Amino acid sequence: RPSRHAPRRAAHLGQGRGGCQGATVGGEGWPIEGTDASAGPLGASSDPPSVAMSFSVLESLRSAHEDTENIEKAMSLVLMEKTKNSRNPVSVEHALHYLVEASRAKARSAVDIYSDKDGMRSDDINALAGQRGDKKQGDVWTSFYDKVKDVKDYHRRPHVNTGLPELQNARWFFERAFEADKSDSLFSGEEEMGKRVDMHSIFAAFVNLKKITANRKSKAKEACFARLKKKDPSLTPDDPDVEEAFAKEYAELDYIEWLKSFDQFHEVPRYCKYKEKLYTDYLDSIIAYLRGLLLRTQPMVGVEKLETQFDKEFDERWADKSIPGWQDATHKEKLFCLPSNKLFNNAAVIESHKTGKLYKKKVQEVQKLSFEDQKKLIEAVEEEDRRVARLESRAAKWYDLLRDTIDETVTHLQKKQSQTAEEMEAEKDLDSEEEDDDGADVDGSDMEKDDEDRPIYNPLNLPLGWDGKPIPFWLYKLHGLGIEYKCEICGNYSYWGRRAFERHFSEWRHAFGMRCLKIPNTSHFKEITKIEDAITLYDKLKKDAEEQTFRPDQDVECEDIQGNVMSQRAFEDLRRQGLV
Repeated sequence: RPSRHAPRRAAHLGQGRGGCQGATVGGEGWPIEGTDASAGPLGASSDPPSVAMSFSVLESLRSAHEDTENIEKAMSLVLMEKTKNSRNPVSVEHALHYLVEASRAKARSAVDIYSDKDGMRSDDINALAGQRGDKKQGDVWTSFYDKVKDVKDYHRRPHVNTGLPELQNARWFFERAFEADKSDSLFSGEEEMGKRVDMHSIFAAFVNLKKITANRKSKAKEACFARLKKKDPSLTPDDPDVEEAFAKEYAELDYIEWLKSFDQFHEVPRYCKYKEKLYTDYLDSIIAYLRGLLLRTQPMVGVEKLETQFDKEFDERWADKSIPGWQDATHKEKLFCLPSNKLFNNAAVIESHKTGKLYKKKVQEVQKLSFEDQKKLIEAVEEEDRRVARLESRAAKWYDLLRDTIDETVTHLQKKQSQTAEEMEAEKDLDSEEEDDDGADVDGSDMEKDDEDRPIYNPLNLPLGWDGKPIPFWLYKLHGLGIEYKCEICGNYSYWGRRAFERHFSEWRHAFGMRCLKIPNTSHFKEITKIEDAITLYDKLKKDAEEQTFRPDQDVECEDIQGNVMSQRAFEDLRRQGLV
């Protein structure tokens, strides 16, 4: 006869990882897909899933749900860590990515158990109901004691009792996520944890593109010759003075200038990129680097969705022929040779090419082709145009997406170029001191300081006082800070409260607006906020001023001998005529 304490014991043995010895379950304690077991596995079991308590399918399911909840709590802890600015943002992003992948792995294991392809879940449920595998009527208590025996047999194994069961709560997952973070090894020193880009190798590949380099030199030489010809019209392009001036002035493109403008692919001539493998490799390297940089700094971003959006926008712009530099097809260019499938840079080269035997042989081969085959040649040229244009468009999209990082790189490099050796050493020492401060232990006073630095609860969005805290609500109402005053002269800028509104008439923004209207900012225009009212008042003031101005020709009166009174202007006219 079973003991009355049997149900309590059953509940005690099924407590899972938070209880006593029924802590480790089948399938748990194994790293997620794509992670290394030594990088911080999500459990402590060293047995494969088929060995570790494989009989307890329902416990595995319950544990998967528990782990999912704990992982969600760990995500919230990671996000709170991000707001404290105590960790590198890139490390936080990688920790979040680690937890998301862990949650997906737990969800997949739960879905596999729910699908019950092997029937173990159904057998477990039937066993709880006292049904035996041979379909004979069993006893609930017999099944219960069989389970107790299995649990005891499992925990008699030597590897189980080697250590205490580990409590895998939200804090445990939080710590494992940051232990698995390897973001420090993902970036070079120049990139500084994703704050800047390091594209020196790509820049070197661009400088070594011979056609583009020759075209850049040719344009610089033409500009130099045009400038010198204005001073001396007798100069020729081959004049030694032109060569000497060009040699002094010309400077090869540097890294900073290239970073500012490497997305301007429409400025590259068509002959420099049509069927040029080195150029397409250069574009591929730009795309691969910028894409990889985004994944290293923000692993949670859906790159595939971004690329799908890029391709969709490209297809629309290609159909509208609105992509800069690709409005016309290559086969319509005057310097394109269809039999040879080549694009030349000037007329002299293509004329020389047409006199060769190879060109004549190609022409004969094209003439033997049918109309459909000749049409396929043109389609192949258009397809090559589309392929290169797609690469350029995608590279430009990645540039726009990471423009802030590239601008930060340019600013940093320009700052380094302007610094002396002493300034660079001082800045390096300052950075090392900041790193030491970041790694210091936090005591109680620092914790209190962190509490003070946290955002202040201000649901009414009240203005802050001198102490950095919101002012009392009664003071807010007393000064009328909830009343908005708009000034059209200031560009529809809003002023809150009567005091700020009256004070703004003497401030720079209102004075600048009045100066733009060519109206003096005098006391006559106080309380005037409309542009039309200010102009009307200014016209009236000018008219009144003209009426009050003393004009001698009209305001001075003169009298002739006969006693006739007239204005000075009329008197002078009559006197010149000899009538008075």
